[in-house]
Amino acid sequence: MFYELSRLAVGNLARARARLVMTAGGVLVGTTAVILLIALTIGLQQAAEAGIGNNASLTEITVYPSWSAGPTDENVPQLDIAAVRAFWQVPGVAAVIPMVYYQGGGELIADDYRNYAQIIGIDPSLLPYLGVGVQQGELRLGPGEVIFGGMVGDYFYDPEATEWQPINVDLYNTPIELRTYSYSGTDDMTNDLNVSGVLNVGTSNYDGAMLMPIEDVIALNEWSSGQEFDLETFKFDQIVVRATSRETTNEVSEAIRDMGYGTGGMGDFLNQLNSFFGTMRLMLGGVGGVALLVAAFGVANTMTMAILERTKEIGLMKAIGATDRDVLTVFLIEAGLVGLCGGLAGVGLSLFLQNVINQAILNAPAGGEGGIMFLPFDPAQIGGNLIVIPPELSLFALALATCVGLGAGLFPSLRAARLPPVIALKSE
Repeated sequence: MFYELSRLAVGNLARARARLVMTAGGVLVGTTAVILLIALTIGLQQAAEAGIGNNASLTEITVYPSWSAGPTDENVPQLDIAAVRAFWQVPGVAAVIPMVYYQGGGELIADDYRNYAQIIGIDPSLLPYLGVGVQQGELRLGPGEVIFGGMVGDYFYDPEATEWQPINVDLYNTPIELRTYSYSGTDDMTNDLNVSGVLNVGTSNYDGAMLMPIEDVIALNEWSSGQEFDLETFKFDQIVVRATSRETTNEVSEAIRDMGYGTGGMGDFLNQLNSFFGTMRLMLGGVGGVALLVAAFGVANTMTMAILERTKEIGLMKAIGATDRDVLTVFLIEAGLVGLCGGLAGVGLSLFLQNVINQAILNAPAGGEGGIMFLPFDPAQIGGNLIVIPPELSLFALALATCVGLGAGLFPSLRAARLPPVIALKSE
């Protein structure tokens, strides 16, 4: 029975092809607007994620004490040995990397040039989990060895010069000394540095730092402060937790926050970025939805006019045995087909415009100034993928267009189904 009613609905639409094209055209515009606006946010989100960094940065979680209760509150969890042990027990944790900063003053000496770098102590066995690579030397920290950040050698200066001018020093092949000062400022100590490696530039947060074995930094702090190391009261300056994958980063970060600590890092930033684009997607999708809403009024108007024109036909259908449900089904199928046709055309047009726009972006001159919309994305960074239409978006838009057609045609269809046969047959 449904097959026969469907054939009847298709035949009715075929009799008014011009009306079908114009009505479906409104749905086409709305569907295209929804797809392209949402696809734009997807493309921008992917470009933003690509510009964040490597996968290692997305699994790195920086842990710090949560001072929401006040820094003098004794119940605030601290970054101590117990915290390190607790973090290792969190599911999804690949490594826990405690760090100690040198608290005194110091400078790097290369011949007649000087520079400064943040001195960070780390367990040498945890270096492979730090997510860094070397451009010179090896990723190794033996006793007395150091690893320099990739930008430390770019900013040496001549203390005798009248104007500051950055001087580049080859840290790996130039003898480097470290001169440290105590808190009192009266004592200093100079040590030759054994450089084992220089990190790649821009791949980590340690471009301006100098990594040393954690025992060496603790010894420097003891000398600088005059206080002996006490394991019972010792607190780390920073703890970096490495998740097993990007997918587990959020769960690990949430578990650590539940323990009373604060967390940060690229993973949290990525969550905020995704939240921003999610909101942006809803807003722009809503703008496209307005176009579909306008198209819905067009479908409703078309169905109402069709019912007025075919009132006698409706009466004849009922006179020969058609039920209210049969009449309702015929007109709902017609409305749904209008939405489906407009949706199919909208999906096809969206895919065509996607190729045109992406090809234009791909052929844009590289290295030009400016950006796209309000975001300073270089065309080379986007890689010809400003508009990204995943298959599920096309299916969603097609289903939405069909539902809009069905929803817009529901009231006129109900009106047609409830029309008394006698009144319908008497109409002119």
